[in-house]
Amino acid sequence: MEAHKKIKVECLQQAEALKLFLDKVGAETLDRHPDIRKLAETMAEECGGLSLALITIGRAMSSKKTPGEWKYAMKALRQSAASVFPGIGKKMFPQLKFSYDCLPDERVRSCFLYCCLFPSGFPIRKSELIHCWIGEGLLDHLVSSVRNQGEYILGSLIDACLLEDVRSDIVKMHDVIRDMALWIASESEKNKFCVKAGMQLKGQPVAENWEDVRRVSLMGNQIESLTQVFVCPNLLTLFLGKNELKVIINDFFNFMPMLKVLDLSFNINLDELPVGIAKLVSLEHLDLSYTGLKTLPVELKVLEKLKYLNIEHTSNLKTIPPQLISNVSKLQVLKMVGSGYEWLVEEVECLAYLNVLTISIESLSMLERAMMSLKLQSCNVEAVILKLLKGSRFLSISALANIQPLDFLGVYDCEDLEEVKIERAEIASAGWFRSVTLIKLARCPKLKDATWIFFVPHLVKMAIHECQDLEEVISEDKLSEDDKLTENSNLFSELEAFDLQKLPKLKTIYRDALPFPQLKEAIIKECPKLRKLPLNSESAEGQKIVIQGEEWWKNVEWEDECTRYHFLHSFHPIYL
Repeated sequence: MEAHKKIKVECLQQAEALKLFLDKVGAETLDRHPDIRKLAETMAEECGGLSLALITIGRAMSSKKTPGEWKYAMKALRQSAASVFPGIGKKMFPQLKFSYDCLPDERVRSCFLYCCLFPSGFPIRKSELIHCWIGEGLLDHLVSSVRNQGEYILGSLIDACLLEDVRSDIVKMHDVIRDMALWIASESEKNKFCVKAGMQLKGQPVAENWEDVRRVSLMGNQIESLTQVFVCPNLLTLFLGKNELKVIINDFFNFMPMLKVLDLSFNINLDELPVGIAKLVSLEHLDLSYTGLKTLPVELKVLEKLKYLNIEHTSNLKTIPPQLISNVSKLQVLKMVGSGYEWLVEEVECLAYLNVLTISIESLSMLERAMMSLKLQSCNVEAVILKLLKGSRFLSISALANIQPLDFLGVYDCEDLEEVKIERAEIASAGWFRSVTLIKLARCPKLKDATWIFFVPHLVKMAIHECQDLEEVISEDKLSEDDKLTENSNLFSELEAFDLQKLPKLKTIYRDALPFPQLKEAIIKECPKLRKLPLNSESAEGQKIVIQGEEWWKNVEWEDECTRYHFLHSFHPIYL
């Protein structure tokens, strides 16, 4: 029986899950009111195909005889099953908890519980989760080796079916598994959580015993201001991302002396930080990405333990006090890609412990200076955006061959750019393209094609937006004879998603049909001249692909009727 092998038990398909749930609710309850059956169908979907949840919750709902009871239970279920059904935790979670108990050690179990801080169904970026684990001290502090440790733990959680591997860079936690994690945390003496993520809160929550709380998540709400002081002497992690914050009073951080991880990301209306942030003397991880900040307070200089600073995609951030970056001397991770701040090579050179860097480059002279930087050559540059390169009709990216391990490359807002070039021999010898998984081209109105993508063997996601003159993604005419003779049969073999939007002249993606063994999602929007996709009946065989688009779908020229039928149910319309 090969009992030593692990066999993954998949979640039930929608029809099977619904039948199981309705059986457990029973006909007597379902027939009490015409609305109940429809509510039951929706509740079954919330269980996500997990048999144990369908059975346990179905039985619990068998005694609920009015639509009002069902509606209340539905709303509460989206927050936590254990909160609405008394005793359900003790009935359902101990069986699920077996996977948790079998995890290798306490470190891995703590990393798992940390994931319930994110809202229900939230796509969690693997690299950012690992950095949070590092910041709170769940992993070792040497970033150069600890990333591997984090990836190993993620693999263990995925193998145990406690996390879902959504994409190569993203995981999710099943809603019922998240409920179990919250239940475990509530039962633990040392893991004190306050999780009110995704609950549509308008203001700060009122809670008891803040003194004992170690982790707080208010992610994904509608909180506009933080005007009440939290007294949290033992707080280690505070998630405030994806709110509508405009104001944080100066005293807000006064009584959080142990705080190590602070996430304020995706608060686009937050244009300044309180000077009281200087009180966070233990802070190691600060995420300010996708905020409306115009500058950083000079008080950040006193955060002597800060090791991670993320100011990515802060387009309003035009100034940073002189020597602020270089004075935060313990920084190991500095993420600046997409920031409005024109970073200084000299300041980065002063960061002796810097190990991870992401940057935007806005001129050819800055690109040349960056390429000469010893710091850039010695640390891990994970993302580069080239943007606003005025007057450049042709751009050679061969100079980036020495930057490793580059994961994301973007080319944005280059109004004169007609072609991106590479020197094939240099790229082949350096092996640089082997690390790139994400590419985005945006707002380059004169760009004709993106043929250089042909030489990116491990591409996972590709996005091309608002390139008005782009006619082809990969041009056959620009491939050399050698390229055609030794055509890369692995082209797009690892591609999981592509996103093509506002390309009015786009006619082809690639000349021939290709296998897409990993493709999960394609978005094609406002590409009126695109008539043929690089697909045949064998493309993405065995994969469920979602193709989103508009009316152009009706005019697609399929290779044959078999191909048309194969992808008939893949299309989901986007309504403008």
